[in-house]
Amino acid sequence: MSRSTSEEIVQQIRAANDIVDLISEHVQLRKSGRSLIGLCPFHSEKTPSFHVSAERQFFHCFGCKAGGDVFSFVMQMEQLTFPEALRKLADRAGILLPSSYSQDSGKENTAKQAMYDAHKLVARLYHHVLTEMPYGQKAMEYLRKRGLTDQTIAEYQIGFAPDSWDFLTTWLQKRGFSLPLMVEAGLLARSEDGQRIYDRFRGRIMFPICDTQGEVIGFGGRSLGESQPKYLNSPETPLFAKSSVIFNLHRARSAIRKRKQAILFEGYVDVISAWQAGIQHGIATLGTSFTEQQARLIRRNAEQVIVCYDGDAAGQEATEKAVELLQQAGCTVRVAPLPQGVDPDEYIRRHGAEAFSQNVLLQAVSVTAFRLKQLRSRYVIRDESDKARFVQQALEIISQLPSAVERDMYERQLAEEFSLTLDAIKVESRKAYRRQKLHQQRDKVPPAWNNSINNGKSALTKTLPPAHITAERMLLYYMMRHKEVADRVQQECNARFYTDEHSALAAYLYAYYAEGYPEDPGRFIHYVQDEKCKQLASGLAMMECKEYVSEQEISDYIRLVNNYPKRAELEELRAEQQKLTLQAANEPDEEVRRQTVIQAAVLGMRIHELENALKEG
Repeated sequence: MSRSTSEEIVQQIRAANDIVDLISEHVQLRKSGRSLIGLCPFHSEKTPSFHVSAERQFFHCFGCKAGGDVFSFVMQMEQLTFPEALRKLADRAGILLPSSYSQDSGKENTAKQAMYDAHKLVARLYHHVLTEMPYGQKAMEYLRKRGLTDQTIAEYQIGFAPDSWDFLTTWLQKRGFSLPLMVEAGLLARSEDGQRIYDRFRGRIMFPICDTQGEVIGFGGRSLGESQPKYLNSPETPLFAKSSVIFNLHRARSAIRKRKQAILFEGYVDVISAWQAGIQHGIATLGTSFTEQQARLIRRNAEQVIVCYDGDAAGQEATEKAVELLQQAGCTVRVAPLPQGVDPDEYIRRHGAEAFSQNVLLQAVSVTAFRLKQLRSRYVIRDESDKARFVQQALEIISQLPSAVERDMYERQLAEEFSLTLDAIKVESRKAYRRQKLHQQRDKVPPAWNNSINNGKSALTKTLPPAHITAERMLLYYMMRHKEVADRVQQECNARFYTDEHSALAAYLYAYYAEGYPEDPGRFIHYVQDEKCKQLASGLAMMECKEYVSEQEISDYIRLVNNYPKRAELEELRAEQQKLTLQAANEPDEEVRRQTVIQAAVLGMRIHELENALKEG
């Protein structure tokens, strides 16, 4: 395939995939000036520094410096090569790639694509077994007994894996799938001696697990009989990483963003029961430990999270961990109460959707109230000593609240509950608060990621860059938009900038225009191969500058760049002259002092020459 034809295909696919629509599938964006902003999906942050330009069709994060076009985003978000990203975006836009392109692009994605294809087909197979074959009759009866409707079973594509060692193995082999690859994909398993490959899931109700785009990447299987474990998830594979997957997010995303709230359950059956009951913003963690990656993923889509885990001791312990990670990610968190030993699915089946909404979700309490309730359940107060210890620990919890008003509310409740004076509670509370603040200061460490454009510093204290660096950045901004500016800079600056990264990006621009490409910042960013240069280009292109620039302004920027060597020399000579003048003033030897004064005078002549040259330039 010719380069021009290949470039046309790339441009067609880029034009067919709006970057705002694409990124909105991963990040909740809101309007801010000419851009849209949100929490960066590539690093941890609480303050949005991730900007998307609908007009220019590229993104840039001022925190971690990630940036680029739709291809860059998909490649970074899903760890894909460019050919893989091209195919994915072509599929998304319904564009059929020429067979010659597939030949040109090689086989980088063959294995991974085969895994995706297999998961999609296997999900359909298991669903067919459940709904249409005798194998699935018992499982279907069980699901209906649990209250799941045919519509819900179809929506979640629930299926059944027959109790057979080779049902799926034979089926996949007949369709040309590599069995060792299917073992790697987690659909099949290999015996300990490595001699036999067999079905991983047997005699289980199957729940497909999807990524954020709705692609099946794994399965959760619930045993129908007494076999253990009760729930079995797919193993870690190139497609499936439990620590970063949220069940049902792709389906619940629109409802979550509309409400700005998500309900976090512990397992997929809870989510499905809630969905059937009309609660469509539920998600789950697949019954595994909640992770920081999952918390960040949720925060990008929701501002508030209601944690609704099982009512037993293990569920409450898991709630505490989830609450902590969600708060660290910047979520407002509330905890929904459930009776001891009852899970959400069971509560909905027993009491119905209305009771679950009214008596559980609408009764969700603040994190502090939840922690105080947990503390109270662990205490047996028999005398004044027990009461004092409980109050002291309760105040330790209350002291963690940053709001004085909230602390006062809980302090008054505590005083009333135990018939204590508010003054006494306040005295002990201040002590606990001071201990808490001292502990935070002692344990404070630099953040793992920068969350702000100003690197954590106030804009008032941020030092301005040297004039020539600002001039180079402004020239690059306009060079990306106007070829005549690039031509003029190349001629009048002798194709040279004095900042290495700016010089490298300018070289890309000269080559870009020399190859006949149009004035298009988005297209240029895609053209740039070096990742650091690409990040720099996206950051510069995202700057809020006026679109029109006069020839005089360009001349001023060029003069600042060209004068930089003279200014640098001038500053160095002035410092040296000042040093010599000080030496002469403190030198006791008259001859040495005379020679030092002469050296300073010679420097003064050169300084005068440079000052005149800068005035004339």
